[in-house]
Formats: sequence, structure tokens, C-alpha cells
Amino acid sequence: MTTREPLASRRPTGSSARRLRLAACLASAVTVTVSALAAQPAGAENGGRASGPGCADLARTVLADSHVKSISSEVVPASGTLPAYCRVDLVPTRAINVRVTLPLSTADAGAGGTYTGAWNGRVLNMGGGGYAGDLGDLGVAVQRGEVGSVTDTGHSSAWCDATDPRTGEANAQPGCGEAGGGFVLSPSGRLNTGQIDDFIDRSLHEQTVWALFLAKTYYGRAAQRNYWAGGSTGGRQGWQMAQKYGDEYDGFLIGYPAVNWNRFIIGEAWPAVVVNELLGPAGLSPAKSDAANAAAVAACDPEDGVTDGVVADPRRCTFDAREVKGLTATEAEAVDLVWDGPRDADGNRLWGGITRGTTFSVLLPGGNTMSPLIETYVRNWLEQDPDYDWRKNLTMENFPRFFEASYRKFEKTAATDSTDLSKVRKNNGKILYYAGTNDPLIVPFTSYNYQQRLFERYGVQGTRSFVRTFYFPGVGHTEPDLAGTTDVPSRLLDALEAWTEHGSAPESFGQKGPVPGTGRTVCAYPDTAGAPGADASCTTRTSVPADLAAQSTTVLDRR
Repeated sequence: MTTREPLASRRPTGSSARRLRLAACLASAVTVTVSALAAQPAGAENGGRASGPGCADLARTVLADSHVKSISSEVVPASGTLPAYCRVDLVPTRAINVRVTLPLSTADAGAGGTYTGAWNGRVLNMGGGGYAGDLGDLGVAVQRGEVGSVTDTGHSSAWCDATDPRTGEANAQPGCGEAGGGFVLSPSGRLNTGQIDDFIDRSLHEQTVWALFLAKTYYGRAAQRNYWAGGSTGGRQGWQMAQKYGDEYDGFLIGYPAVNWNRFIIGEAWPAVVVNELLGPAGLSPAKSDAANAAAVAACDPEDGVTDGVVADPRRCTFDAREVKGLTATEAEAVDLVWDGPRDADGNRLWGGITRGTTFSVLLPGGNTMSPLIETYVRNWLEQDPDYDWRKNLTMENFPRFFEASYRKFEKTAATDSTDLSKVRKNNGKILYYAGTNDPLIVPFTSYNYQQRLFERYGVQGTRSFVRTFYFPGVGHTEPDLAGTTDVPSRLLDALEAWTEHGSAPESFGQKGPVPGTGRTVCAYPDTAGAPGADASCTTRTSVPADLAAQSTTVLDRR
């Protein structure tokens, strides 16, 4: 492992520093809260001096050298399986909250044999979920001996409800948070473009800059490796950092991401629009959509040679809902349209649908409503009207117009869809990318589309030299169940670090089956397992089969 000087190892510089100085000038006061839960012991010596300040003094030290709106630091005692660690909470600029956790240095009795104590030299920047709005858990980083960081992306329910002194009105729509996208909209219907920038990009870079800076300050040495890890929104955040700041990270662990943001999220409104138009307020009962999915699985499950209740590749399952007993003709039509996804008037694909075998309950709660995560986007982001009634306005006929409007409105600010990963490649960075083929929230087409466009840009082998992708059959909006471990996040991080630091690229993962004896080998896409079972070898593919490639692009991709 080589040591290198990372981004902002001394203090935030450039545009970050300018924003921080401006924020400090605008702030009426700077609050510093510093506490320690244990007395600071004598630190290990490094040339006759302690390597850096103890946790109790870290906030004060940072304040003396940088401009922040507020900062606090304290030692958090060990609890359960988590060791003690140093926690720093700060507001570097605007309303962006950042939390950084640091394994204890020897100044705080951290064990490890060197003056860096329990730190292994890595920084692990963690992503959020939904519309963020809070500070997520950093337990994985703490347990692994890595500096961890997370941000609320610049908004919270409290911020949304607070009064803006410049206007005398609330900052945004009430009660926004992880499931509420109203932080982008002021009470007067104006887009909070600054909050969009914070959510999509700015807060994530601030998070990383400060994690590296605090590590340098606390340990007296720069981080050796800098990583990003996250799923869902955290996965989108990872792609955003890779696309824009790829040379500032060594590796990315990206799971089931909300990439292609301005297309995927409006595309997810399709099931509710279809059912509302064809079936009215009664909708499609969950029992009937479940029956349709069960019939599809029964028809397509055996195609991979193993009957385990899982369709190996739902893209190749063409089961027709008209074959399901108990569905009316209109109900069957609705199910087939939901499975297929939205198309334009000429039949060209706009986006993919829910895969066969995947529950409708997430995007179609109760069988007749729209997911709150999607509805808040339609109302607040797209239409800028918190009372917008999609039932009266969105139809299958005009859906392509709304889809196009979403694409155009945010293509320059909130798309996260660029395939230019040149900064990652030039930095010899690596990306481990994974998704489930039965994700009920972010339809797998979202990942297939981005992956196919990467292949078209770099070629299959060129892409695989720095991006390895794994699609896990039967897995929803979560991590897969891997053979041989109960700690899947750490197993995936271990694989990424082995690739980044030692050149050992992941070729496959063993996946547990739904019942004993039904495990499978998941190969790096587009390779396939040569046999059933969790320890099979992989058959190399130099291209994606033509039918699958054609299914993975849209009319907008071809413009």
C-alpha cells in the first residue's frame, strides 16, 4: 500500500475554502462545543511530540485553522460490538451537516501499535438513503477501523420548517426528510436550486473534503486510501462522485443506485398511472398482482436449470398476464403494461418496468396509490406544486410528455447519468457495482441502462478493467445474501479493497439460495456461471447478447 497526499490534507482549499470563508462571514456567531467522555491520556510520541490533538481538542484545533459555521468533537465510548471512537459533527457551509467518525489515535488511548492508534489509514465516505435529510449510521466504518463520514445533504425536517429570515417564510415544504422531497420547493413555489445542488453534489464533496482534512489533523498524517460506499441514494451519490471527482477516490462500492435520476424517478410513476387509468380508484388488489408474479415465476424459473422460486434473468421472461386465471382482461392488460414500462406514442422504450416476479407493493402501495417517494418528486420537483393531483393530470397518453419534461428540466443539474469516468480510469480507481434483479423500488432497468451505456463507451473489456458489476437474482432493494458470511457489507468492501490495493479483481460471488442446496454463482456481468451452485466457474463473454443489449437502451439514449 502506497502513501500519497490526499485532497485537502492540510485544510479545505480552493472553492471549498472560499465557500467556507463566505459562510463564516455571513454567520452571526460560530459555536464550538467540545467535550470528552474520558480523560485524555498521554499520546504516543512521534519525534518527541504527540502526532495530533486528542479528540477533546480536535474541534478547537480545526476552528483555529479553518472557517466553519459550527463544530463539535467528543469521544463516544464503546458500546456493544462497536469500539470507542472520536465523533466530529460540523456545519461547514450553508445548512450542510457532516459527521465524521475517527478510530481513536494513541492520544485517546487507541490501540494499534503506531501513533495512529486504531486507524488503518483508510477513509470510508458513506452515502445516504431516499432524499437523505439525516445523518446515517457509520457503524461499518467504526468496526473496520476506518475514518467514516456522512452528510444530511443540506436539509432536514427541522431546516424545512424553519423560517428564512430573508423572506419571513419557511425554507421549504413542511416535514421534508428521507421520504419527502419537498426541500427543493419554497412555500411560494420557487425551486431551491441551492438545496438541489447540495443534495446532488456539493454536500457529498464537502463530506469527503472534511473527512480527509480531519483525518490529517487528528492523526498527523494523510489518509492512504479514500473510498465511497452506498446503496440506493448512496449509490447514486457514488456515481456522482465518480463522474465529477473520480480522481479524488481510490474506489467505489455502489449498490442498487438511483442513477439516471431525472429519468428513473419519473419512470417509476408509470405503474400508478396505468392502474389509475385502467382500473380506477379500486386499483389492482395486491392479491392479484401477487398471483400474476407467482405465475410468471412458475413459468420462467426452470429456464436456468434449477427450480428455486427465482427467475435467473427476468429480462428473458416474457410471460403474459393474460394467462393468469382470475384476472379480468383489463387487469391483465394493466399488469403487462406495468411489467413492460413506459413507451412513447411510436412504441419506443422510455424506461423499464417492474420485473416479473417482483412485488408491486412498493411502487403501487395498496394496489391503487403512488409511492410517496415518487409522488413527492412529481409534485415538488417536476410540477412545483405540493397540491398537484397526479390522478387528474397524468395519463398513459401524456406520460411521454411528462417524462421528457423531467429529463430536460434536470438534465444539467440532477441527472447523474454521465458515462465519462475518465477521472476514475486515470487515477487507476476501481468500482464494484451491484444490484438485485427484483428491486421493487429502483427497477433493474436503471442499472442495466447505465451499464450498457458504459459498455458502449469503453467496450466490455475496457469497462471491466475498472468497473465490475454483479446482478443478483431474486434480490430486492438491499444487499445480497452471500455464501460464507453474515457481514455482507464488509465482504463487499473487502473485495473492493483487494482489487484496489492488490489488483485482485472480483470475478464472482457465491449467493445463498432461498432454500438449502439452491445457491448460485453470480459472475461479473456479462459473464455467466457454467453450472448451478455457489462455487461454479464463470464463462467469459466479450459482449452482451444482442437481445439483452437492445432491451437496455431507450429512445433518449439514441438521440
